[in-house]
Amino acid sequence: METILQVNAVKKHYGPVRVLRQCSLEIQAGEIYGLLGINGAGKTTLMKLVLGLQKLDGGSILVLGREIRDSSAYLAQVGSIIETPSFYEHLTAQALLTMHQAYLGREGDIVGTLQRVGLGGETRPIGQFSLGMKQRLGLARAILHRPRLLLLDEPLNGLDPVAILEMRTLLGELAGEGMAILLSSHIIGELRHSAGRIGVLSGGVICQEFSTAEKIAEYGDGFEDYVVGLMRGRQHEVL
Repeated sequence: METILQVNAVKKHYGPVRVLRQCSLEIQAGEIYGLLGINGAGKTTLMKLVLGLQKLDGGSILVLGREIRDSSAYLAQVGSIIETPSFYEHLTAQALLTMHQAYLGREGDIVGTLQRVGLGGETRPIGQFSLGMKQRLGLARAILHRPRLLLLDEPLNGLDPVAILEMRTLLGELAGEGMAILLSSHIIGELRHSAGRIGVLSGGVICQEFSTAEKIAEYGDGFEDYVVGLMRGRQHEVL
């Protein structure tokens, strides 16, 4: 199995606050890895570090076997939704993706991608979209160029139950096609149904990592209580 993302003993601090310390994880091709933690645990910070939007204070990050410090060329193989996606709201979805494609310098199937996320045939300006529709469009923009690594920060926010099921199906399809997906959330139920493997980020480290199916089989109805205990367990350590 090909390793797509390696995070090795990563550190990040903001002044005296150490958000990440010795944080490590690996994600393989075709895997959906769930990054679970309470609000403020450092999930978004880690994703921004992978994207080069913030600087490491220690450790290393490799994408497709190369350190991201060496070059920004790896970003052509990465798609992302970090926090709330923003758009030029006077544009249509198709016009936005056409502009995005030109910016990336890589061609993609705009019509097919919009159909895949449930926005096929949509012609209204983006400003008239619901929050859920904007989440769908953010995903379309993130996968248009067929990245090897997809980073999704709370991607199910604003989606109704039907759309959530459709999104889970789509993420499973993308993983089945070989894409590595890092999916963050503070909601256990989201990752229980989406991620094959979960890492719990607490106290600045991945305090526990496990196969979702194995832990559900082991704990049954107590699975969420088990995970909540992990999320809380290291919050009061001195960093």
